[in-house]
Amino acid sequence: MIWILPLAFIGLIAGRFRLPTLLGWGVVLGLVTAVHFALVGEDPILRMVGICVVLLAGMKGLVYQAWAGHLPMKPYLIFAMAWFGMDPGTFQKRREGLSWKDDLAWGFAMMLVGTLGAYLVWVMEWRQILVMFLPMSLGFHFGALRVLKGILRRAGFPVRTLFPNLLKARGVADFWSRRWNVGYSQMMQRVVGRPVGKVWGKKVGIFSVFLVSGLLHEVAITLPVGSGYGLPTAFFAAHGLLVLLEGKLGRPLGKLLALLAVGLPLSFLFPPEFQSEVIARCLQIFDLLT
Repeated sequence: MIWILPLAFIGLIAGRFRLPTLLGWGVVLGLVTAVHFALVGEDPILRMVGICVVLLAGMKGLVYQAWAGHLPMKPYLIFAMAWFGMDPGTFQKRREGLSWKDDLAWGFAMMLVGTLGAYLVWVMEWRQILVMFLPMSLGFHFGALRVLKGILRRAGFPVRTLFPNLLKARGVADFWSRRWNVGYSQMMQRVVGRPVGKVWGKKVGIFSVFLVSGLLHEVAITLPVGSGYGLPTAFFAAHGLLVLLEGKLGRPLGKLLALLAVGLPLSFLFPPEFQSEVIARCLQIFDLLT
């Protein structure tokens, strides 16, 4: 456990040196490998947290070195350690008069709804992945991160909502690029999609984003539990093909098909071992209330 913070710090600082792209990816791979071996034999939840912290720090550094601008150290550390978004430019200059109260109100409301939903799932012993994931997602993605957005906007940083209204998704491409984790989408376009697209063309660039996304989720999901390898990659590869299909058709597949395409195969993204060893066990926090 003691190695997590030093490895994460190396990932964050490496971005300040503007390393060549391949070398930057090598640093991320090396850090993830190091934390993986440092946490061998530890609890799967601890392994997931440690690996994700180091991976996130490494990707923050990678995004920064691919960005054309510059941040002084203090705003860089705020970008790197206090926000899940991936746009360093947001922290270049503070602004006055940013709206933030609605974000706090909405965020706390979603945290409450998510917590109550997760408690109900725990009490009823429902262990189907979609049923477990929904309240947790409401509480964290749409709740806690919205509260964090409000806090940063109150401090003068014009950060955007990372998870805008999913029900407005027009198709699979719109879901992944504009509705689900906008910061992650920005990151993947900056460090994968655009560089690959310049060399191999737009379609290859698009598919490479989904393929690398699958590999990154392998690191965050299957590596901690040591099982289910290949399933997250298959999930994202399939979505990459759907996005290419939308491009070929010249129109989005529609809201309903997009949401079904994400929700129905969720067990591929979260394999059974991860569901039981991490997600279901996280619900045991409610044991403290009894």
